[in-house]
Amino acid sequence: MPFSHALTIPRQKNIIFRMKKIISTLPLILIFIACSKDGESEAINLIGENIKTPSKITAFKKMPKQMRHCTPCHTIKREEKHKIGPRLFGIVGKEVGSQPGYRYSDEYKEGKWLWTRDNLDILINRKYGTLSEAVKKLTGNPEARTKMKFYGADDDDAQIILDYLETLE
Repeated sequence: MPFSHALTIPRQKNIIFRMKKIISTLPLILIFIACSKDGESEAINLIGENIKTPSKITAFKKMPKQMRHCTPCHTIKREEKHKIGPRLFGIVGKEVGSQPGYRYSDEYKEGKWLWTRDNLDILINRKYGTLSEAVKKLTGNPEARTKMKFYGADDDDAQIILDYLETLE
C-alpha cells in the first residue's frame, strides 16, 4: 500500500463521522430555525412544550404543570364536585360567586363583577401583591377576607394558568 493511500483512509472515516454528526443534529437545527421570532409558539407547540409568553397558547394537550398551584384545592373538570375551593371549569367570564353548590363568602356572593382574565390575574399573580390585598381590591371592600390560602404565582406561571383556564369551556 502506498504511503499516500494509507493517510486518506482515516481522513475519509473522519469526514464520514463528521457528516453523521451533522445529520444527527439536523432536527435540532431545524427546530431552532422554526423557533424564530415569527414561529415561536407554533414550533414549541409542535414539540409539546408550554411557552412562557402570555396569551400564545390556544390549546393544551394536557394540563400544564403550573396548575399544581390550583388543583390541590380546586377541580378543573365540569362534572367533579367542588373541593375546598370552587370548580374552575368555565370560570373565565362568569359572575363572581355563581358556581352552584359552593358556599362563597359574603364578599363573593354579593359581588357584581366577572372573573375576567384581568381580575383572575390580579388574584393569582404575585406581582400585584398578596391575596388579601387582591381580594380587597377586587371586592372594593377594605374588610374583605377569603378562605383561599395561596401565596401567588410568578408572572410566567400566572399567564400559563390563565391561558389554560380560558380553554376550559
